[in-house]
Amino acid sequence: MSANHSLILFEGDVTGNFSGIFDSFGLKFTGGVERATGLAEIWEFTGWPRKGKPKKLIHKAALYNGMWTAVLDREMTMILNQAQCEACAKRWDIKIFGYMVESVSGSCAMYYFAPERVRGLNIQNFEVLEEFGEPLQQENGISMQDMLGDGAMRISRRIGFSDSLFAHPTSKVLILELEDPQREAAHQERSDIMHAQAKRRSSVPAPKKPEDRHEKPWWKLW
Repeated sequence: MSANHSLILFEGDVTGNFSGIFDSFGLKFTGGVERATGLAEIWEFTGWPRKGKPKKLIHKAALYNGMWTAVLDREMTMILNQAQCEACAKRWDIKIFGYMVESVSGSCAMYYFAPERVRGLNIQNFEVLEEFGEPLQQENGISMQDMLGDGAMRISRRIGFSDSLFAHPTSKVLILELEDPQREAAHQERSDIMHAQAKRRSSVPAPKKPEDRHEKPWWKLW
């Protein structure tokens, strides 16, 4: 089963503390909140760049299920920032679980903080680069190959949150507006690179036409 997905779970209801939670990840919650119903709206509202919005803004979907507050991370970066995850878990004295899966490239990462890091797994290009701590009880029966498919999602469901809740029509999915300074800087850097490349291309002289070496008769004037 192919997957391209990233989810991070925060223990308890942190919907009233989004500013503090996202501050731990270098993101600023602007206070902008929308509601979304179904995956089509979620994907539309969390796409980047979003039409009519500054490029420094990103949007994430959040949902509380009575046990965990889940954040759908389209940028697939939050759970990879282990230092930030652990700092956030310690600051608010909560547990954090998250994963990212990109099965086409053979990549998967899964980390659990309680609040210090107690479990970590990082697979890149189908090779295990890091395995930290003892396997979680919820990992029983899930192989490394499964992790590149739906293994991480199955572990999340056993821990207490099913990603399918985002698609349920009765779920109250929140779309959060966040400022990401790094995203704006990265976008500007890409723009500068593209501009420089275009400038170099325009400064290269056009190739000369091949000289016609065919000798013309002395009487041919053209």
